[in-house]
Amino acid sequence: MRESQPASGDGLVLPRFLSGVVPYRFVQVDAARLLLILARFAWDITDETRGLRCFPARPVTRHFSPEYYLQKLDFLVRYPGYLAYELAAFHKAGRPEARDREEMIALVRRMIVDREPDRLVLPFQRFWRGAYERLDDVEAWWHSRELLFTGQEARGGARPQKHYFLTEQGLCEAERLVMEVSEARWYSERIALIHRFFASLTPAEVKELHYRHPGYRDAQLQEAIPELTPEAIEEAFLDAFEEALEVDIA
Repeated sequence: MRESQPASGDGLVLPRFLSGVVPYRFVQVDAARLLLILARFAWDITDETRGLRCFPARPVTRHFSPEYYLQKLDFLVRYPGYLAYELAAFHKAGRPEARDREEMIALVRRMIVDREPDRLVLPFQRFWRGAYERLDDVEAWWHSRELLFTGQEARGGARPQKHYFLTEQGLCEAERLVMEVSEARWYSERIALIHRFFASLTPAEVKELHYRHPGYRDAQLQEAIPELTPEAIEEAFLDAFEEALEVDIA
């Protein structure tokens, strides 16, 4: 389990994410952020879902899979440069939801300056399938509070596929976070934006968007994946909107 540091005098505020617990370990922060992603992206339970051998015996209301899709969505939350780049590229490609030029310019510029409030989150490391982190501690946190359950479904000779099953309590907890914690509201708004532009893509298509960037694709195993360079973001903006970004990229 990764250790974090208590709040210091630099103004860092550690949010009261779950059950009134101050997250002196990363697991609470990760559990809250990923719960918000799942609450937004998970689907209603269907007859096909109920037919899964890993479908839990306990009452659940939403379903999400596969695990790498969750990791790729979390990557977009934590790497604003990649998100800004893709929004510009979506406008350039003429995607219906990204056609409003002035709105997209404002959104991309906001991605650059509106930074993630939780400075305890570490960069993703490169794994065999791209950006990946072990979620064992997070999943144990969810399970112990009956917010969410996981299961593995065999797929012949392929690797088993992980499934996430949200409970009504988990959805209520996600709503409470947004109502009571200012940092959670930031995450909820950012995740809603990602859902608007990426929910129509398949998990494999989201994955391919990441892999087209050399810094992501060429990162060595267990090496931190770098954020996009200012030059790459500025070039994408200029190509999409035919004007300069005019925002200082930190």
